[in-house]
Amino acid sequence: MKLTDLMPMEKWVELQEELHERFALNADVMDKDGKRLAGNTWGNELCRTIRGDAKGLGAICAPSGQMFLHLMQTGKKPFAEECDGGMLRISVPVIQEGEFIGTVGGCGLVPEDGEIEEYMIEMSTGMSGEDIATQAKEVAVASETRIQEIISFIQNRIAEGIG
Repeated sequence: MKLTDLMPMEKWVELQEELHERFALNADVMDKDGKRLAGNTWGNELCRTIRGDAKGLGAICAPSGQMFLHLMQTGKKPFAEECDGGMLRISVPVIQEGEFIGTVGGCGLVPEDGEIEEYMIEMSTGMSGEDIATQAKEVAVASETRIQEIISFIQNRIAEGIG
């Protein structure tokens, strides 16, 4: 079973866009293998810069993405975890008849009690500390309450869509 068996592609794209606009996430919808259904949405310039840099992608985004996919495939429950850049990944599984079909969520928020790992980003990308600090100021902060609000919103929208 695929995500598009549960809802048409345009509905998944609408949900992705809504998550981006409402919560300032780098929102995405991924299949069970971790492949995006649609392109990227960027909640902040820092993530776009890190992901656009081959070394940043390889050092921060790719390993984190693999870990998050593993968490989702094995745990099959919502989570909020930090990447090596210090930003959150929030994911909610799409499960139909006990089968993991994919995930809906996004990344690019900094936890209220955390901080962006500027040194790690600098070492991974070669960006200047000044550029990182400037872009980091634009990254939205998420409290635990906000994280739970995002998870609940995604769960409700999935339930409505696949009803």
